[in-house]
Amino acid sequence: MMKKLVFVSRRCNHHQKAISDEFVKIYGDDYTYVAMLPFFSGEPIPGVRDLNYEPYVLRAYESPEAMSEARRLIDEAECVLVGGRPVSDVGSRLLKGKLTFMYSERFFKGPLWKDAVRFVKYCRYSGGRSQARDPHSKFYLLCASAFAAWDYNTCGLFRGKTYRWGYFPEAKIYDDIDGFMSRKKKGRILWAARYLALKHPELAVKLAANLRDMGLSFTLRITGSGVMEKELHSLIESHGLNDYVSLNTGRAVQHEEMRAEMEKSQIFLFTSDRGEGWGVVLNESMNSCCAVVAGEKIGAAPYLIDDGRNGLLFRDRDIDDLTLKVSGLLREPERMNHLGHNAYETVTGEWSPRNAAERFATLSEALRDSDAVSLWEDGPCSVAPVM
Repeated sequence: MMKKLVFVSRRCNHHQKAISDEFVKIYGDDYTYVAMLPFFSGEPIPGVRDLNYEPYVLRAYESPEAMSEARRLIDEAECVLVGGRPVSDVGSRLLKGKLTFMYSERFFKGPLWKDAVRFVKYCRYSGGRSQARDPHSKFYLLCASAFAAWDYNTCGLFRGKTYRWGYFPEAKIYDDIDGFMSRKKKGRILWAARYLALKHPELAVKLAANLRDMGLSFTLRITGSGVMEKELHSLIESHGLNDYVSLNTGRAVQHEEMRAEMEKSQIFLFTSDRGEGWGVVLNESMNSCCAVVAGEKIGAAPYLIDDGRNGLLFRDRDIDDLTLKVSGLLREPERMNHLGHNAYETVTGEWSPRNAAERFATLSEALRDSDAVSLWEDGPCSVAPVM
């Protein structure tokens, strides 16, 4: 049976499950998620559910017959959405001029020499190259980064054919937002991610030292795990911040625990540089009614944050600007609450999995009869500007 929509990716994960559930509501049995790889790369993790066993998932890796069925569905479907996979997976349907979307983060993430290599690679783009360059083909780019359109356009690809997209984790609905926010710990700041150089957890520690020296009342929780753990511990010790900063050490943090930390915190720090392709913690912290202060080069930040309305952007890796933004929130709790409330409205409304799925269905239908359309000013599936 020909499907209306086939979503092709490596595996079904929590970034894709919520929107897949919404696609099922729209398309029913006419939707299939093709998982090309097993959910676990090694042994199963106790307590972690294998999302490849959702009822709409075809596990192409299980047998030659399953892979053959996957290839047939991809080739015949009315519309295919592909991400995290070689374009050759959809090469046959591209040659037939069938409607196909590729979703992608940016690929110019630095350093300069790596960007130069990627520039050459994408200018020579082999999979679907002619279709990506052809303004009249039915091959489009869904940008899972505010900077993806620029990266691809710079290489001559998808010009005039880019739309805003992203990752869409579950959007929790809270019955009493004001009550929920009133239970947050006053002055509590959260930083949550892996302790990696591109995520710059050291900025959170330096911020804490500045806030302490300004005499402000706060606590900072740094939660995660990674190679910078010892460096962070030493930095906290050297600045004498043990009374202000708590650092998770020695273990990985489960997703549910991280969300619980967000729900208790008033401010969320997102300090990554341009190496952060999207950053799902931004969706999740906004969903948790946090006042988010995020780096301007993070892939999701310019899409999700309307600076000053539902969050704040700070200049890339600029500790002075970060300190200015966070200290201002601590001094103005009403503004902090205003940003947190608007953040929640953003990710449960315009940037929710439901709205993204509904807009995608509308966009894909419109593009059957047109080379390019502009249906919304902002949000998922609106035209992605070249930034």
